[in-house]
Amino acid sequence: MSNLAAKFTALKTAVGGNREKTGFEFTFGMPREAQMHITPPNSTITRILAELEFALRLNEEKKNAYSDIINSALDFLTAEIKENGVITFKAAEAAEQLLMPMAEEAKSYKLILCGHAHIDMNWMWSWQETVAATLATFRTVLNLMDEYPEFHFSQSQASVYKIVEDFDPEMMREIKKRIKEGRWEVTATAWVETDKNMPSTTSLLDHIKYTRDYLEKHWDIDPKSLEVDFSPDTFGHSAQIPEIDTFGSVKYYYHCRACDQPYALYRMRSLSGEELLMYREQYWYNSAITPAIAVGLIDISRKCAGFKTGLIVYGVGNHGGGPTRRDIEIALTLKDYPIYPTVKFGTFREFFREAESVRDKLPVIDRELNHIFDGCYTTQSRIKRANRGAENALYEGRYYSALSAMVSGKTKKYLPAQFEKASQQILFNHFHDILTGSCVQDTREHAMGLYQDSIAIANSAASKALRELSDKIDTSGIKVEENPDHIAFSQSEGAGVGFGIERYQGVPNPERGVGRTRIFNVFNSTATERREPVELTVWDWTGDMRQIKIEDHEGKPLPFALIDGGLQQYWDHKFFRILVDVKTPAYGYTTVVLKEKQPDRYPVYLSGETTQGFINEFILENEYIRAEFDIHDGSLTSLIDKETGAEMIKAGERAGLVQVDTQTNGSAWVIGTALSAHPVTKLRNISGWGHGDLLRGIRFEASVLNSTVRVNVSLAKYARALKYSLEVDWKESTGEYMPLLCFRLPYAYESDTAICDIPGGTITRKAANHDIACQTYIAAKSADDSGRCVGLSVDSKYGYRMYGGSLYSTLIHTPAYPDPYPERAIHTINLYVTVGSDCTKALQEQTMAFYRPLRFIPTSAHKGTLKPEGTLLGVSASTAVITSVDTSDDGRLLIRVGEYTGNDTDIKLTFAKTPKSASLVNLMQEELSTLKPSRGAVSFKLPKWKIAQVHVEF
Repeated sequence: MSNLAAKFTALKTAVGGNREKTGFEFTFGMPREAQMHITPPNSTITRILAELEFALRLNEEKKNAYSDIINSALDFLTAEIKENGVITFKAAEAAEQLLMPMAEEAKSYKLILCGHAHIDMNWMWSWQETVAATLATFRTVLNLMDEYPEFHFSQSQASVYKIVEDFDPEMMREIKKRIKEGRWEVTATAWVETDKNMPSTTSLLDHIKYTRDYLEKHWDIDPKSLEVDFSPDTFGHSAQIPEIDTFGSVKYYYHCRACDQPYALYRMRSLSGEELLMYREQYWYNSAITPAIAVGLIDISRKCAGFKTGLIVYGVGNHGGGPTRRDIEIALTLKDYPIYPTVKFGTFREFFREAESVRDKLPVIDRELNHIFDGCYTTQSRIKRANRGAENALYEGRYYSALSAMVSGKTKKYLPAQFEKASQQILFNHFHDILTGSCVQDTREHAMGLYQDSIAIANSAASKALRELSDKIDTSGIKVEENPDHIAFSQSEGAGVGFGIERYQGVPNPERGVGRTRIFNVFNSTATERREPVELTVWDWTGDMRQIKIEDHEGKPLPFALIDGGLQQYWDHKFFRILVDVKTPAYGYTTVVLKEKQPDRYPVYLSGETTQGFINEFILENEYIRAEFDIHDGSLTSLIDKETGAEMIKAGERAGLVQVDTQTNGSAWVIGTALSAHPVTKLRNISGWGHGDLLRGIRFEASVLNSTVRVNVSLAKYARALKYSLEVDWKESTGEYMPLLCFRLPYAYESDTAICDIPGGTITRKAANHDIACQTYIAAKSADDSGRCVGLSVDSKYGYRMYGGSLYSTLIHTPAYPDPYPERAIHTINLYVTVGSDCTKALQEQTMAFYRPLRFIPTSAHKGTLKPEGTLLGVSASTAVITSVDTSDDGRLLIRVGEYTGNDTDIKLTFAKTPKSASLVNLMQEELSTLKPSRGAVSFKLPKWKIAQVHVEF
């Protein structure tokens, strides 16, 4: 009957203590009625009203089959109120009896109640507060479990279990007991509830691997039972998350944010075709248990292909707290309502397992679920720089350690346990309010300490492994003619300790050479052969710098240029830097020799030129790029792709730094509305510089509001990118406006499609006037068949945009909340303006080379088992990229690859040693299929957009 809703409304509003809702309300915390001192209806009235409300929804679903029954109950109660002014206990019981024919149908629906405590890691507070909140929350939960045998609890994040282990071992024993009973569900498949856009592919897989390893080893949990990616508050979900999660045997995904479709249960499909069964929270993850929890169940069921089981996630959260006594008491009461769904305490895994029954009927989303908080890709520059530095350091530490172990055969020395602590600390900082920058000063200070410790671990491992690899390289054929005194009185050995590893980059590399002949091994940790100027540091060299010569291991001369005209001071040692034109094999190494040559004639020195130098132009040019700059403001006015002759800068436009005034409606999460933009043109000085034809550049200093930006633009020989090295002394805060510092690149061709790398792959996005998350680059896709493009890559930021025919990178965002001064510091930023192919594999490998520089090790002449130049790992893969080289849990070589162009491909791996056996394995290193080595190579097929992992024994 059409008047049932009207009758129910009239009845409900006639009840004393009733408060009508006018929209969605969060239910966590103290109820509004209690806050306003409203005495609610008694439990009997609350019960019958809740039953009637659910009955109305059920009747609608059953095409009004129960209209007469409901109408009778409503008329009866309305008459009672009219006659007695109140619904009595007997009247409520009588009305419930009238509804009893609906009971069986009502109970065919079910609500699974999952108690949870959302514990933010260091969000608005310090580490010790996170520890205190965790332990206090879990004590409350354990106390409630003792009192209520039916109560179940679910908790995510391996980090909180580590807190318990470290700070309250007795509590750990209690929780283990509840886990074994099945009443405490561990929903952790990540170290923290991580961001899903900024951590690298390797990091996101590390979250799964290290979480499972830790929980199995320390909490006796079967890793196969950890199937739920619990990401309630994560700020978006990149397109390859289903591929990444399913590679780690994760099946289900719970979240609240960033689904733009009216779905509850649905499937998210990655580029590779892998799927996750997703549930988007329909209320909120910090809800409370109230009699109204059943009201939306039938509406939600319609959105879930008729699935009759609902999920209620409850518990005070953000700062911990968890389920309350009130929640449990109300839930126990609801179990006795006859005209109401079946109510049970349960688990997320139980809910998802039941939801499998409708999986094939559910809608599919086959794209990313982004973006909602664009400020998070830039805010808190120091955290983001440290994260990129730590991830790169960990890659190099694992890579060099694994290959050193392969070469030496001492695999047991390099089991991944040495990296466990470093990884856990990096992963902790991926929490969705730490890496995102939506945090406070205490958060940042703790994060920076963790990053420093992680980098120290990774760097120490890389340095040790590089030294061991260098010791294996045979340099005995290099002729060293030394005056014995040059050796005996050398003080170079050990010089340079700690040099070149500031600002979260570099590997410790003290001098090990002596005398005037110095030998260097140069290592390449990327998949491409690299010819480029490499910067070597020479310590306490007593020769004549005018007589330096550089040779390869065969004695052939190599082009070089001195960076320093004389000896420089570093503590109590002297050094100079030199650029050498070096070609290094992919995943390989080469040898470079510095010698002192004999002078052809005794020098004569005359006065130099005395004319004044005038600046008429600033042009940087090499084999691939010609760049022209304005001599007054340093802006980039022309960028020629010399391979095609095309101008890549839009006519009449300039590329460079831009200061943007944004509206103060922004925050750490959101960049405010842009109101005006001001190119950075107020220069204090500008000059050119160069080191022969190996490296040339211009430098200038500019004022930006109250801040200073020092810019060094360089172009190296053979490079396909301009490098902008920025030092930004940022003194701004939010005032009349919220200031941003950006880099703008107006491109000359028509394109509204951006190519972006994401965790596990690459995607294209349409131009939009807001920041988007990219792992390392954005490029403007070519609109014709040329396949040529320009792009931007920044070493410490993730926020880019394409809009109005320009590419942008947001370098500094200056919000006032929650940290009022998040950016007041001196920031170093490296930005690359790229010119080249728009092939996604080529773009990926190009940016890998930016952030994985050639490393050198000073060494001596000695025998070894490796040639002076060679390859440690060979890869033939037209469209795939190696993302990780590591050592497996059992000491074998472990190589992870990903397909990055959307094409099936063949992979062939070769090694410095002959493999005995190989297999494809999953993330947990369980064998999927056997690979048969042939002629020292391992080959397999990799489907498009897929991740694969190869296990190799030597």
